[in-house]
Amino acid sequence: MKKNIDKDIRKNDIIVFLIPNKKYSAVLADIIKTVSKSYKKICYVSLNKPCYTVVKDFSEARADTKKLFFIDCVSQNAKQSKGINVSYVSSPKALTELNIAINKVLGIQKTELMVFDSLSTLLVYQQTMTIIKFVHSIISTLRNNGSKAVFLCLKEDIKTDLVKDISMFADKVVHTS
Repeated sequence: MKKNIDKDIRKNDIIVFLIPNKKYSAVLADIIKTVSKSYKKICYVSLNKPCYTVVKDFSEARADTKKLFFIDCVSQNAKQSKGINVSYVSSPKALTELNIAINKVLGIQKTELMVFDSLSTLLVYQQTMTIIKFVHSIISTLRNNGSKAVFLCLKEDIKTDLVKDISMFADKVVHTS
């Protein structure tokens, strides 16, 4: 699987990984471990966990977290994030604020790859059409900057309009098992 992850990301600019809920953490760790070996600057957008928890999890998986710049939409707690390159967004609901943060990181940090964790989380906070427009805007920005992206989504959401529509914008959709 790890070889396939690297190969898929190298060949495609925008990828959606559909991951089963039960294997989500393990597959995510594999993805981050793989990309941290291949890319120098990675933007990791976290909608589920605070960045200090994510760093701990990735460090345990032996990923190079020094290459990651985090956009944390959960914690806003800078005290626990000392030594971590992070930008905070007030909430996963704040799509305009998140869009601005992503644009800044892509422009200022010159990141080569963005990992977006996860599209499924956005379904809790926003209507599908709003998310589709948001993701399309982000994908346009990524393509204009020459950056790549990995969008993560729960496999259980495969029949949603979000996954169907986002699949049209992606270069590849990977079904993990």
